[in-house]
Amino acid sequence: MNNKELAKVIVEKIGGHENVTSYTHCITRLRFILKDKSKVDMEGLKEIKEILGIVDRGGQFQLVIGGDVERVFNELAPFLPNVEQDKPAGEENPAAEQPEEKKSTLQVVMSYISASIAPTITVIVAAGLINAVLAIAAQFGLSREGGTYTAWSSFAQIAFSYLPVWLAFSAARYLKTDGYVAAFITAATIVVFSNAEGMTMFGLAVPTVNYAGSIVPVLLMAPVLAVLDRFLTGHLHKNLIYMFKPLISAAVMLPLVLFLFGPIGAFVGTLLVEACFALMKLGPISMAVLAALHPITVIFGMHSLFTPVLVNELATGGVTYVLCRALAANFAMAGAAMAVGVKAKKVSNKSVGISASVTALLAATEPALYGVLLPLKRPLIAACAAAGVSGAVIGLLRVHAYSMGSFNLFTLSFTIGGDSMMNFYMACGCAALAFALGFVFTWLAGFKED
Repeated sequence: MNNKELAKVIVEKIGGHENVTSYTHCITRLRFILKDKSKVDMEGLKEIKEILGIVDRGGQFQLVIGGDVERVFNELAPFLPNVEQDKPAGEENPAAEQPEEKKSTLQVVMSYISASIAPTITVIVAAGLINAVLAIAAQFGLSREGGTYTAWSSFAQIAFSYLPVWLAFSAARYLKTDGYVAAFITAATIVVFSNAEGMTMFGLAVPTVNYAGSIVPVLLMAPVLAVLDRFLTGHLHKNLIYMFKPLISAAVMLPLVLFLFGPIGAFVGTLLVEACFALMKLGPISMAVLAALHPITVIFGMHSLFTPVLVNELATGGVTYVLCRALAANFAMAGAAMAVGVKAKKVSNKSVGISASVTALLAATEPALYGVLLPLKRPLIAACAAAGVSGAVIGLLRVHAYSMGSFNLFTLSFTIGGDSMMNFYMACGCAALAFALGFVFTWLAGFKED
């Protein structure tokens, strides 16, 4: 089927346009909010070879398409008339929640954190790659004291220092409150009150907190701002809302941030960073476990639990160790998929295995995970084992990243930083090891193509 035909069939199989509340897409998946999931023709969807996997979680019905997802998404509109189309989002950013489906408190909190952080990752990736280019240029003679290096380095640093501002805006948008007021309050804490000693307000000493790069105070502030916003909207006269609602919101929230959320956030943030370093003290053991479990956490959507830890680790210390579990796992899955493509006897399995492996090496691992490893089972176990072994090596060498995102051949540059290229060379070696082990383990384990 071409993309238009595929879009039409998908709409039919999920119960027609009247069964769809809203829809969006991410890097590899079409994401639907459905009214009645019992109307979905699951068997019919599984028979469509262009659909690599089906995931039902977090109030969303997700179809794994792979690299063609945006093209298929663009063909859906004619078959979904009068259905809300959400803005395409990052891989970790869920669409609107389904009101009929009740969630646990943990699910609600994690959905909020994940949806708030995901849009800001693009800024971190851009800044991280700028730093990577600068590190490479410095190896070829660019002076670290020169104006060019200083200008671009300062530009990239803004992404990390003002990360709470981008986060405040996205968190407020997720909670359907005023993102500009949230960003304004957060920017004020960074510019005016960050590490301010001897400053007082209402006769009270303002606690000394470093707000630059601190995300926890923002995540605590946004829900309270949303509640205050709704209260003021319901109680202020309609002619006074435009003028006084932002004034009252800012006046109430700033002291709350300075005297309550800031100190709490600083304490929690310190605990998170210390936990990360304590984890790394276990070295090979901790990284082996995290890397081996990474494919499983992706399947169940639990990998998003690590996102706040990674962002806080990166913003506070400038590097992230925990992210490198994905380096081992992603390349191990690519190697396992390639082994399937080479060893398989069925033409369809050969084609899907090789193409999914290439996609995993260059972009996203989900086609390999859902289209190859999970259906065949043994390759998934082999990939987890390969990730565990290569993760142990990563932990032993203390490989780390200076930015964050999904690891592939292009984004190995996330590991470039500091005064030496050795961390990057070790990361490349570990990636090659993970790919090779994924291939070998899968080849030895074998798989049943039926």
